[in-house]
Amino acid sequence: MKKIITMAAVGIMAAGLGLTAGAQEEKGILPAIAGENGTTYANLFEVILDEQYDQLWLDYCTEYVGEENAEAAAEMLKSSISAEVYGEEAIEAYADGGTAFDCWYINDAAAFTMNGDEITVEKTDGSTETHTYEYLGVYNVGEGETMEYNGEEMSVTFACDVYESTDEAGEFKYFLLRDDTMEETYHIEFRYGSDLEDLQGYFVGPYAYWLAAGIDQDADEETINAVIELFCSENLGGSETEAE
Repeated sequence: MKKIITMAAVGIMAAGLGLTAGAQEEKGILPAIAGENGTTYANLFEVILDEQYDQLWLDYCTEYVGEENAEAAAEMLKSSISAEVYGEEAIEAYADGGTAFDCWYINDAAAFTMNGDEITVEKTDGSTETHTYEYLGVYNVGEGETMEYNGEEMSVTFACDVYESTDEAGEFKYFLLRDDTMEETYHIEFRYGSDLEDLQGYFVGPYAYWLAAGIDQDADEETINAVIELFCSENLGGSETEAE
């Protein structure tokens, strides 16, 4: 997240993934997220908010705010991305101040498998559906929207590679993928839904205050450790981390 809005999106090097610059422009970030043989993504926070990782959160928070404040800092970070409301309900909830983000999977999705130009949705009822996607290009989310952070107004605009299904996919018609990858930031960030214009609203519309985050369902403990450390360092690390 970038200061509790999103985790840092570190630029991916096309050459490092065996992609030419032209191929990456043509297909966007999806090939990097899918990997050579396809990758299944569980929800990031369903994994790292499990109580077995509570001590890791405390350890990393202690590095930045001290032992005395670590528990409060960990709770603040966790609650900032685990809201249960988004869209109009969230807009109403935060109208008088306060902000939290819903980073869960919505529309009954339990996991996503990215493989080539296909995305398979595993539903909470055990069913699956697979759709083929074509790359539309780069679109901005939150264009012209701002938020106040530490007394300063800041833009929340960020770019996503946008993909549209080639068939009727309902609430999975569009996927908006940020440039995070398992190789670089140990997670991915994305949105999906039925209306591209609505999906471009970050604090407005039916997808307000929602940005899903995923992690390779086969991620090892070292990777899980690293993504928790990243989250804590970016949100508690101070000016040196912000500059980097």
